[in-house]
Amino acid sequence: MPKVLILGATGYVGFGLAQVLLRSGNYRVYGLARTPEKAKLLTKAEIIPVLGGTTDTAAYLSLLESEHIDIVVDVVGASHSESTQMLSDLRSIGSSRLASYNNHNVRGPKLGFIYCSGMWTHGSSDTHVDDLLPIGIPTAASQPPRFVAWRPAHEQAVLAASDVLDTMVVRPSLIYGRENAVWSQYFGNIYEAAKAGKTDTLQIPLEPNARPGLIHIDDVVSVFHAAVDKLHFIAGTGVYPVFDAVTTWERMDDILKAAARALGFEGQTELVGPKSDDLFSEAMSTSVWGDASRARTLLGWEPKRLSGMELSMEVCARAWVASHDAEAAK
Repeated sequence: MPKVLILGATGYVGFGLAQVLLRSGNYRVYGLARTPEKAKLLTKAEIIPVLGGTTDTAAYLSLLESEHIDIVVDVVGASHSESTQMLSDLRSIGSSRLASYNNHNVRGPKLGFIYCSGMWTHGSSDTHVDDLLPIGIPTAASQPPRFVAWRPAHEQAVLAASDVLDTMVVRPSLIYGRENAVWSQYFGNIYEAAKAGKTDTLQIPLEPNARPGLIHIDDVVSVFHAAVDKLHFIAGTGVYPVFDAVTTWERMDDILKAAARALGFEGQTELVGPKSDDLFSEAMSTSVWGDASRARTLLGWEPKRLSGMELSMEVCARAWVASHDAEAAK
C-alpha cells in the first residue's frame, strides 16, 4: 500500500485530502502536525501524525527514510524560503534513495512530490490562459501579483527536480467553502458591521470588476486525490505535469454583495480596490480566465461543486459564521 505524507495535514486543504485518501482504502496516510493538539486531531481521524513543522524538518525527513514514504504532498502554503528549503530537503532524500538503488544494483521508484501552487501565478488578464502557457516570463499575458511573484520560479524548480523526484504542480483557483479561510478578512468585516447594527456604506479593499476563477474546497481535495492517484503514471511520460483547477468565474462585486445579504448586513458594500501595500487584496482581485480541461482528461478529475460561490452563498456564509464563532470561543 503506497504511503503518503501530507505537509499541511491539519489545514484547509490537507485535512480533507488526508481523509479522502484514507477512505479510498488505497493509501497509508501520514500528516505533519505542528503541535501535540494538532497531532491528536490527526490521530482521531486515523491519520498517522508526525510532530514537526516546515521549519523543523528533522522529524518528517527521518520518516521519509524510515517508513520509505512514496509520495509527499505539500499543501502548506508556506513562504518562499520555507518552500525552497523543503524542496531542497526532498531533492536530497530523493537523490539518496536513487543512489541506494544503484548501490544494490536494483531498480526502484522515485520519491513522488506534488506541490500546491495556484492560478494567481497567471496574473490578472481578460485573455484566456491554460496550464500549458509559460508563466512569470516577459512574454506572458500578465505577470503574477506581488504576493505570489516568487511562485513561477519555484514551480520551475519543482519541475527541474524530476531528475531525482517524480514531480507535479497543481494550481487551484481561488478557494471557497467550509470555513472559507481565504475570505475571512472580508467576511469578518461585514459580519462585525452586521452584528453592530451598522447601516452605512462599508468599504472593502477589492476590485469590484475582478472576475476570479473559483473552486469549492471539495473539488480542490478531489483534484489532489486525482493527482496522487496519477502521479507515478504521468511521471517520465513526457506529459507536462502542471494542472490548473477551476470550476467557475464570478464577479467580485456580486460575490461580496451576496455575502453581505447572507451575513445580515443592512448597509451597502462598496468595493474600492486594494491599497498599494495590501498585497493580499491585490492578489484576491486577480481576474483569471482559465480552464481545467487537462486535469479532467489526464488526471480523470471530476469536479462536483459546480453551482458557484454566489449561488451557494447562504450555505457558505453559514459555514463561515459557524467556523468563525467556534474559533472565537476557544
